[in-house]
Amino acid sequence: MTEWLAKHVRATTAPLEIRDKKIPDVIVQILQNRGYSSAQDIEKYFAPSLSDLHDPFLFNDMEKAVDRIIAALHNKERILVHGDYDTDGITGTALIVSSLRKLGMDVDYYIPHRLKEGYGLSLSGINRAIKQRCQVIITVDCGITAVHEIEHAYEHDIDVIVCDHHKPETQLPRACALIDAKIPGCTYPFKELAGVGVSFKLLHALYTKLNRPRAEIHTDLDLVALGTVVDIVPLIDENRTMVKYGMNELFKSKKAGFQALLDETGLKKGITSYHLGFIIGPRVNACGRLHDAQEALEMFLVDDKKVAREHARNLSRHNAQRQAIEAKMYDEARMLIEQEKLHKDRVIVVGREEWHPGVVGIVASKISNDYYRPAVLLALGRDMARGSARSISGFDITNALSACHEVLATFGGHAQAAGLELEPKHITELRRRLNHYAQKCDDEIFTEKKMYDLKLNLDEISEEIIHFLKYFEPTGFANPQPVFLGENCEVVGVPRVVGSNHLKCALRQSGVAYQAIAFGRADDILNIEVGKTRVDCLYSISEDSFFGKKKVVLKIKEMRRTHAE
Repeated sequence: MTEWLAKHVRATTAPLEIRDKKIPDVIVQILQNRGYSSAQDIEKYFAPSLSDLHDPFLFNDMEKAVDRIIAALHNKERILVHGDYDTDGITGTALIVSSLRKLGMDVDYYIPHRLKEGYGLSLSGINRAIKQRCQVIITVDCGITAVHEIEHAYEHDIDVIVCDHHKPETQLPRACALIDAKIPGCTYPFKELAGVGVSFKLLHALYTKLNRPRAEIHTDLDLVALGTVVDIVPLIDENRTMVKYGMNELFKSKKAGFQALLDETGLKKGITSYHLGFIIGPRVNACGRLHDAQEALEMFLVDDKKVAREHARNLSRHNAQRQAIEAKMYDEARMLIEQEKLHKDRVIVVGREEWHPGVVGIVASKISNDYYRPAVLLALGRDMARGSARSISGFDITNALSACHEVLATFGGHAQAAGLELEPKHITELRRRLNHYAQKCDDEIFTEKKMYDLKLNLDEISEEIIHFLKYFEPTGFANPQPVFLGENCEVVGVPRVVGSNHLKCALRQSGVAYQAIAFGRADDILNIEVGKTRVDCLYSISEDSFFGKKKVVLKIKEMRRTHAE
């Protein structure tokens, strides 16, 4: 297995305990492999505390931002909150708007239309602030590269407070305050907050300066959790802490919007980061991708439960429409890539006129996963091609696009995802430049590694291990669900195909058997001889409930027949 799998193992330390329970050596070893080397590190990982969140005033301009908002509060000035049309921007906007309104402030909001205005702080939004005589604009999940737009606001005597988490360009905008940990020289210790996380830190600082109880904003961690998970930022440090507490807030949330979403999706209990990222998040994203994100934002701001339920139903309809468009685009993208042999490139660049610019990002992510290559998908218009890029570990797509800036009209994003616009005549040159940039990178980056945490025989799975695996939630980017290597497992029972393309079977080792499901591996059923076939596999451990009784199920990530049958 070593030629196609990679692992890193350290020796375990002395036994550790949490809540009077000894942590199994297997669990300690996983965490040590991931860099949690001391007992204190592991204790904090399993029991993070909101009191451990970093001081928000470590942001360079936080004091200025808070003072300006307090001045607006005292002077009864009007504020416009300008967000973005994705889930991160929507939740961050809802967070700031609702919190400032609770303080009695006059607050309006603006979300740009993806298809008409594109990404970022828009002149239309600033002109709305001018028309409504707003004295302050607070950006959410955008603004750090909006030099021209913020200058326009400045010329009309509007102070702009930028709350962003994207990489700045060389020239910073002339704003009242810039709250972004990625600004060179910023002393804030954690650089990977989502846009909604930066918004939360602004409110954290504001409530601190106003001497208001922090518990008032802690009830809004449900919004922070959703935006953070869906934006695929690393679920470590502050992100993991806020998401963990935010998921706990979800089921007791008094927000009509969250109540409506939980009813609409049928989620009752046991919500995880998976549910946020793959069930709730796509619904919130869908209207902004296809139409206007306004409805998703209003769902989180409205108090009327009936209105919220109608919004949630509409979001589900938009999501179904998005899924149909996505499936067609994905098939077409795969066909083009194979026909033109683009999978041989280090960076895949592909476009088509009929593609929907609001859906290219999702398809780019799937293409990147399929081929383990950075992927740029473009919706071609007559005058402009608009697209999204998704990357792989170790390849910063924003840096790569920066090296191609001469052929791009606009671009922006972070290491793993970016948006861009360019004239269609420059697409071939963009492909050439991106691949020239990628050729300078190590070959290893473009070789997919089938990573696992450690080897674990099926007879070594215990109730204690299963119990502590639950403490890894919320899992996601940079904090994946633990994966184990099982060697020479016997396929037993009656294998069958379930769902659209999944193989369900049982695996046995040393006399111990567990039910297992291998997603997307239905074709493997043709190669199985029950009682004879043995496999090596990578698996995670989950608990499913059947008729009220919990049952351990192995979820197979990778599987292949052994040579020792």
